[in-house]
Amino acid sequence: MNEQPPEHIPGRRKRLLIVVLAAAAIGLAAAAAVALAAGGGGGDAGSSGASARCRHFTGTPPLVLQLPGKAPPAHSAADAYLAAARARLAPSDARLAVARAVVGYPRAGAAATLATLRALPQNDPAVLMNTGLVQLWSGRCSEAEATLRRARAADPYGFYGTSADNTLHAADMLPNYPLYIAGPEAAQGSPAQLRRRAEQHPNDAGVWLGLAYAEQRTDHAAALEAARKALALDPTAVDPRVAVAVLGFQKDNPSASFSVLGPLVQQTQDPSEIRFHLGIMLYWMRQTTDAQAQWRQVAQDSPHSVWGRASAKLLDGSGAGGASS
Repeated sequence: MNEQPPEHIPGRRKRLLIVVLAAAAIGLAAAAAVALAAGGGGGDAGSSGASARCRHFTGTPPLVLQLPGKAPPAHSAADAYLAAARARLAPSDARLAVARAVVGYPRAGAAATLATLRALPQNDPAVLMNTGLVQLWSGRCSEAEATLRRARAADPYGFYGTSADNTLHAADMLPNYPLYIAGPEAAQGSPAQLRRRAEQHPNDAGVWLGLAYAEQRTDHAAALEAARKALALDPTAVDPRVAVAVLGFQKDNPSASFSVLGPLVQQTQDPSEIRFHLGIMLYWMRQTTDAQAQWRQVAQDSPHSVWGRASAKLLDGSGAGGASS
């Protein structure tokens, strides 16, 4: 997550590839990204991921840090992140203190580690995120959930806020957030190009939609803000409403997005874009059968649209039998 993506954002023809690759990566990354922090064991049905799967672990808790430069290799141990933090951060940086505390957990124990972390700035999302994981690792389920919620609120849609949200919902949702795929009305270009166009043409909803699509890869909060600007400029159009609903998806309250898109299916002559994104949101909630039903309908009704092609590829990849029923 620390690696900087290339500046070029593929055009509309390559969006299909992005969707398919992302969907494949989600299945591979879900367990590795958050299941370790959420852990095993039982819990009450309906609880969040942190509460439902919290139990005491041995060894070093996961260390979640956003560092300058390239991230350490995937699945690196906490001490590898500590070494990187020492090399890249100032001695006074709170992230370095967090790394030292977490790496020292097996020797110091949970109580001493948490005391060290609580002595650090409690408005720092890196501190809050890793405090929550230490609490989770040591079996303090309720404390962990409360701390992770504070981390999410301190860094909404950012590195630590997203990591906290992923951990809270590891049991019931995929990591990160649903993908928004812009339609033909959206402008194309890199984020920098589209930001310049937005400055030059602030009343062009298509530019803001294109920016919303482009920004979601690197700055989800900025993407959502761009979608909201498009909606303010064109409040009755389908595309901006879809963009805001998908980019504004809340794991604690997914019904807010579904309540926007669901009625639109009956109100729109061609609901392909809406059904495709309903499928994406259902997929994120691990409701694969229902997601496939939406994509199958899109692939049948609008096979040559970007959403029809994406749906067909997703169905092929999931072994659902393509566009046929």
